[in-house]
Amino acid sequence: MNKKEDVKKSLDKLINQLILRSERFIEYSAFPYGLLDLVAYEKKSGKLTYDYEYFVLTKSTKTIKAVRELLRKEFNEDVIVLIRSIFENYLSCRYLHENEDKLNDFIANPVNVALAYYNINPSGEIYDRQNNLVGEIINPNDFKMGMDKRYYYDFYDFLSRFAHCNFGIVESYIEENTEFTTNKVSNDLISRLFAVFVFTKIFELVVTVSGEEFFNRKTEKKCYELVDKSIKLQNTIFELCIQELSDINDDKLKFKNKRMKKMFNYMKKSLNEELGSINKNK
Repeated sequence: MNKKEDVKKSLDKLINQLILRSERFIEYSAFPYGLLDLVAYEKKSGKLTYDYEYFVLTKSTKTIKAVRELLRKEFNEDVIVLIRSIFENYLSCRYLHENEDKLNDFIANPVNVALAYYNINPSGEIYDRQNNLVGEIINPNDFKMGMDKRYYYDFYDFLSRFAHCNFGIVESYIEENTEFTTNKVSNDLISRLFAVFVFTKIFELVVTVSGEEFFNRKTEKKCYELVDKSIKLQNTIFELCIQELSDINDDKLKFKNKRMKKMFNYMKKSLNEELGSINKNK
């Protein structure tokens, strides 16, 4: 088996492990504590923040299970579409984690909009039935925090190309003989790497940081070890990808490769935040 196949196999194994650990956490620890308090005592509590984080983890875990199925069928471009969804989940979750005063923007307003108690105007402003302004739709761009700011624009742009009919990705749907095809296999490594990257960030935030109080020591250690393993593997693969791009001597690709190398470097550096959280909590 060549190096690329070995790396893909390692990432597939890691995705399985992340799904397993996440599902176990959801099954045994993720309850809507804040909503239960709201029903029982008719008052909001800080536990609603946990509710949102558990919702994000549950939603993202179901999505990465779909990612796993698509990877098995080699539908890698569709995987990237779902990765954007998980990445947006992570951004909103981290933002609320660090800005709990914005809770209504993530729970009360979306629920009321879904029930049609609130209305949204064309500008994205949210009004209640008395026509009072209660909030607005927030762009994912406004959620980026910390070192995520360094790679956000290039990464989100890359993911969004596959979510829309962007002709810049046409090479993924055309064979070398210039015929369109639905059978071309491309982006097989990067789709796996990016899936692990975004899901590890959610897992680290919700499970090993917010959820640590619900662990026994054995489970806690296994979750920390899994995040640590994921980050170290990603560091290695990012370095390999950067080196591979550096070895390509093609003037037509030099600007694209330069941008990708910069993005990989910043993504790799952002993993230091996760390592910091792990070491702090050990």
